[in-house]
Amino acid sequence: MALKTKTGSRERSRPNIPTASMGDIAFLIIIFFMTTSIFSRDKGLKIVLPEIGEEVKIKSENIMTVRVSPEGKVLIEDPVTKEFQVVTVPEVRDLVAAKLAANPDVAIALRVSRRAPYQTMVDVFDELKMAKAERISLMPVREEEGG
Repeated sequence: MALKTKTGSRERSRPNIPTASMGDIAFLIIIFFMTTSIFSRDKGLKIVLPEIGEEVKIKSENIMTVRVSPEGKVLIEDPVTKEFQVVTVPEVRDLVAAKLAANPDVAIALRVSRRAPYQTMVDVFDELKMAKAERISLMPVREEEGG
């Protein structure tokens, strides 16, 4: 845009872009994208925790113990001999499903060593869920108990 000065010559004025509200605009854009973004909520284990102070007594014949050792071995307790047998992760589903078919009141005690591989624990937990086990107790193994 050309302007006339007092002397009659024309001068070019520089366009002025107001930047005072740039920070406000950037802030509003950030808020917009934060509120319209979809956050994935499917991470982690889906567990329903009991209420505070809630305690349920279960008969020992209705408890099936599954252990994960520090080395990542999976052990299942034989209900008759009370001895632990080493099994593979895929075998857990069949053994638990058979136990649940025989006794639907069975609760699974998943005892995991604090030094056990996390992925093994998640794989065993997934197998228990696929076997339709709904009563699962997660418990750490004291290292002096062994694996």
